[in-house]
Amino acid sequence: MSLRSLFRGAVAELRERKITFAVAGGFAAGLYRSEPRVTMDVDLVVLTGAGGHRAAVSVIEALGLHAGTARKADLAGGPLFAIRRRSTEPSIIVGRPAGRPSGEGVDILLPAIPWVPDAVERAQDNKVDFGFGRVPVLTLEDTIISKLYVLGSAHLRVKHLDDLQSIFEAGHEVDTAYLAGQMRRFDITVPRKANPFLPDILLKISRDIVRSRPKR
Repeated sequence: MSLRSLFRGAVAELRERKITFAVAGGFAAGLYRSEPRVTMDVDLVVLTGAGGHRAAVSVIEALGLHAGTARKADLAGGPLFAIRRRSTEPSIIVGRPAGRPSGEGVDILLPAIPWVPDAVERAQDNKVDFGFGRVPVLTLEDTIISKLYVLGSAHLRVKHLDDLQSIFEAGHEVDTAYLAGQMRRFDITVPRKANPFLPDILLKISRDIVRSRPKR
């Protein structure tokens, strides 16, 4: 199944289950970048209640994909005992063709990721037609937040850094008050390795957050 078909199918499956969702990842970033980039997966963020990861698994399996689970500790890179014991809650349901982990697929990000609930709610007023009807997409600011959040995990993700660079190069008007508020709320800062590549406004917000942290 092509990536476009997976995209359309995932949207249909979520709507059938009456799950509130929004488009994220490469498809969202592509709307705001100064130039396009290739993506190998569809990222969707969802609002679900208790047991929502099971609904996400059912969506992935309905598309004929193998469903894997990335938990909070996996995204952060530790602690090792939490990864081994699978003791942290599911954060992403990863869908890929069986036996092809690098193939085209669908990832469903769950509300356990802290920025997701607000972003999904705001996206309901930001709909885009991808060729099969209008669907909600992360706003510019929430797309930036999503990329910054990943940069703060264990390993620097080059594609997310490239997305941020390209988004700011495009010269959009950014709601910096909202951006700063969400970064403070979720304690999102810019990793030192990324400093040379990102605009001064992000670095200033990041420095302010670091300075406001309680002294240990």
